Amino acid sequence: MTSILVPLSVWFHMLATVVFIGFYLLLALIYLPVLSKDENGPILSEISKRSQPWLYAALLVFIITGMILMFTDPNYLGFGDFGNFWSILIVVKHTLILVMVAAGFWFNARLRVGPRMGSGHGTAQAIALFRQYVYVMAVSGALVLLLTAFAQAV
Repeated sequence: MTSILVPLSVWFHMLATVVFIGFYLLLALIYLPVLSKDENGPILSEISKRSQPWLYAALLVFIITGMILMFTDPNYLGFGDFGNFWSILIVVKHTLILVMVAAGFWFNARLRVGPRMGSGHGTAQAIALFRQYVYVMAVSGALVLLLTAFAQAV
């Protein structure tokens, strides 16, 4: 069973990575520079709204497949055992992911940046906050990928 479970977990984990990190990278590098005008606030708001189910699904896939991959990795020494470089990288990576989730909660649930961009009131400020959020998520996502690459090389 493990012979098919691990490759499928890797595949789903990679698909979730494309959705989650790819979304923020494309938004930061391509879409925001074009759509950062006040009149595009409703468009950015709609993009933010429509992306949420996909991003939440990607997070759920990360949790499920990440647990499978971690427990089947020979470098995994057990919960709280940081006796090798791989486990330290994985803890740093997961801490960064938690920071990304917290940033998402802060900007979306607390500051309500997405809905504010489409409201017509304070659109410029909302777009500036959204840009800041997207850049933080894109850079953090790239760092997560870098940590993953180093962990794979160990």
